[in-house]
Amino acid sequence: MNPRIVSQALALFSVLFLATAAARAAEAIDGTVESAGSGKISIKDKDGKVHSFDVDDSAKITLDGKSAKLDEVGVGSSASVTTETKSNKTVATMIIAKSKLHPAERRAASLSAG
Repeated sequence: MNPRIVSQALALFSVLFLATAAARAAEAIDGTVESAGSGKISIKDKDGKVHSFDVDDSAKITLDGKSAKLDEVGVGSSASVTTETKSNKTVATMIIAKSKLHPAERRAASLSAG
């Protein structure tokens, strides 16, 4: 086989691999939850832009440091939503949320729950 063709094929493969990896790279958006539930989340960033995503079935979701379900994430909570592109669609793969309760209210709520 022609060495030039092999080297060109390897270069093309490398470019395609890097382009695919860049497309799948994770991105995090921080802001305030506008809505969450039914497999979707919307978050308003610090500039006031609302971002909406489908939530991946395998997404890791935490609320106040504990594992949670999407519908437990309340409107007004602060959150960091990590997204990835899968099958040409950007989906939320991780949601780290903090409830909008004041820290003292959070402590009281956790004490009464325990």
